[in-house]
Amino acid sequence: MGSLLRIALRNVVRNRRRSLITFFAVFLALGVMVGVRGFLNGLQNSIKEAIIQGQTGALQIHKAGFLKSVSASLDMDLPADAAFLSKITAVKGVKAVTARIGFGGMANAHDSTSFALFNAIDPINELKVCPQRADMVSQGKSLAEGGPESGILARELAASIGVKVGDKATVLTNDRDGVMNAADFDFGGTYGQVGLPLPEKKVGFLPLAFAQQLLRMEGRATELAVAVDRIEDAERLKPILQAAVGPQYEVSTWHDVAAFIDDIIANQNFILSLLAAIFLFVALLGIANTMLMSVFERTREIGTMMAVGVRRRQILGLFLLEAGLLGLAGGIAGLGAGGTFVLWFAKKGMSLQFASMERPIHIYPHISTGYVIGVLAVAAIGATLAALWPSLRASRMRPVEALGAV
Repeated sequence: MGSLLRIALRNVVRNRRRSLITFFAVFLALGVMVGVRGFLNGLQNSIKEAIIQGQTGALQIHKAGFLKSVSASLDMDLPADAAFLSKITAVKGVKAVTARIGFGGMANAHDSTSFALFNAIDPINELKVCPQRADMVSQGKSLAEGGPESGILARELAASIGVKVGDKATVLTNDRDGVMNAADFDFGGTYGQVGLPLPEKKVGFLPLAFAQQLLRMEGRATELAVAVDRIEDAERLKPILQAAVGPQYEVSTWHDVAAFIDDIIANQNFILSLLAAIFLFVALLGIANTMLMSVFERTREIGTMMAVGVRRRQILGLFLLEAGLLGLAGGIAGLGAGGTFVLWFAKKGMSLQFASMERPIHIYPHISTGYVIGVLAVAAIGATLAALWPSLRASRMRPVEALGAV
């Protein structure tokens, strides 16, 4: 085995042009695979963080049937008083809880009215559950800075009613009993949260106490968002929290309320796996081609080796070793290049902003050790398997025919 390895190394170095072609095919394939995988890992983590820490929280609590209801109304509310919230925070692993109310209504200013979806949040407790809410204002003041009668509107909503930061606006909606009610608020800032495009362009945020008075829902809410010590524990804490609040309420994880994120990630992973397979297939096809050329070029050499007693299985092993060494060398170099890209941007970070985003999302690529080892193994084994047919062809030559080839 040692002598075959030395001969294989010598042949790889001797046939430089062919070896370099094979080397760069594997290098490029693995470099792109690792770089794109690292970028996508960072993007997916940023998306999940934006959802969990900027919108949903790790867990949510609603009245039973709320999420399945076609038109979840204000009468599907739940307690938001200190006694009920303390049941939740008493669960080991729960870090914080905040109450919310979501309701539809109209925003009015300067004789212009527009339908809108309003979210009432606690300016203080919301940041304990969703710390990225601190970056939800792209212009103006946050709800905590603006006071108890301030409001934040999406840019499209503000433009539709013609208000600027500092202007007065009015929210009109039906209260819990279906009676029309209205209240004035100060337009304090423009919504522009980091993370994802707005699912709804005409959205507004109001202080929870302000909305509770408007809707006549003092001490009530339609949703409770919960933060946990470790995001990975959300599924484990779900049944524990369910037992604490009782069967008349339902506990959901962020996966349940934002299932589309899992779908997006699954689709991204499928597409990346498909592209990686294509890249690797092209690289391995190139290896098979160059190894077949090597067999044709070295026909007399193969015949000479057989004539002096080298066995067919040794000829087969020699060509497989050459392909494996090239695949391993190209794989290591490709991993080095792709890994350097990932490590550089893992420290520096990168910003990405889609057209529908008010603010960019920050991405920190990363790659797992298991993925690196797996890709390297696939490159080496794949290169060896790609050279199997040319190697078999070489090992099955008859010495007399091989020595007589021109």
